[in-house]
Amino acid sequence: MRRALSITVLSALAGLAQAQGANTPFDCTGFLQFGGDIDKTRATFTQSPETLAWNWFACLNQPAAAQSPDLVWETMKPSDQVYLANGAQPLPYAQRVPVPPAVLTQAQAMGMNVNRMFHNLNATQQVDGLILEMGGQVPQAQQGQAVRFQLLMGPDTFNYIVQQKVYNVNGQAALTSDLNFPSTAWELKAAWLWIGNNPTYQQQLANDGYYIAQTYYQQGSEYVVGYAALSGLHVINKLNPDWVWTTFENRNNGKYTVTNAIPPTPMTNSTGPTTAAQPVNVSFQASYPALAQYALIGVQSNTTPTLLANSQLESAFQSMSSCFACHSTAAYSPNKGYFNFALKQQGGIVYPTAELPASDFVGYHKLDFVWSLKRAQWQR
Repeated sequence: MRRALSITVLSALAGLAQAQGANTPFDCTGFLQFGGDIDKTRATFTQSPETLAWNWFACLNQPAAAQSPDLVWETMKPSDQVYLANGAQPLPYAQRVPVPPAVLTQAQAMGMNVNRMFHNLNATQQVDGLILEMGGQVPQAQQGQAVRFQLLMGPDTFNYIVQQKVYNVNGQAALTSDLNFPSTAWELKAAWLWIGNNPTYQQQLANDGYYIAQTYYQQGSEYVVGYAALSGLHVINKLNPDWVWTTFENRNNGKYTVTNAIPPTPMTNSTGPTTAAQPVNVSFQASYPALAQYALIGVQSNTTPTLLANSQLESAFQSMSSCFACHSTAAYSPNKGYFNFALKQQGGIVYPTAELPASDFVGYHKLDFVWSLKRAQWQR
């Protein structure tokens, strides 16, 4: 007599098969262009989405160049250097706006490497406008402070934005058709635990496998300079027409971030790691010691799985979080502004977990899933 295997067991077996890919060398050469063979990469993705997601993550976390202390993903273009305050055209992709002298002065006094990358952690609001608080095992001075965020983009994403002149709202208002980014477009969103200049706390986070970087943010007319620890990273690209959504976070985040309950409780992820991601995580974590405390939460392609969230980036609405569904609403209308994907329902606010009908977007031009365009300013 045959016994039917449950979907959960089948998914786990598929994940075990995919996990074998961690032992197969992956060529990171030209991975942002999918090695020049997008059809082959799509076939690889179809066979094992979680394995390919981890390989991308490993490639992004390689040194940007020989002997460089900076990682590949850190050299991507940050959104604050794309969507400028005056709506002006940004500098070319490889040309960076200099780090403010006041930041370098403070950094030098703190013993930082002024020749290394500095991340501008210029945001604290999650998608729903709320903040995620630090708590638990963070120092007293950090209790209740916000997790900070940063958006970055790959070269082909940036070049398309410049070519279409949509780096300001003027260009978006002048659109006569929907945007259509190239298949080699990439975008990242990072979440950071602020450390400041606390060597003991910094070492504690390093022991818990967090990547530590040199960072700053502006507070009024002053700059706050210090170290920060990477707690979560969204990695998306347009391998498929509806994009591919992958998200990673540190397994120790529950020690340092808390819910908004009274009293606060450790922040956990309710959407994953998915069944398919779990064995792949085990394999890759063993293969990459420097990344061993980071876990793939899951991969979403269209609406499979229906829900996918990063506890650091979408903590408050994990039960309604769908990368595909929310980003599919990215649209702009000269008369109505940006489309509002927060839906009023049952006396509260909900977020879409399935694609909305085309009739909802009459008068809008679609922004091809790229909600970071909402950071654009008017050029006056």
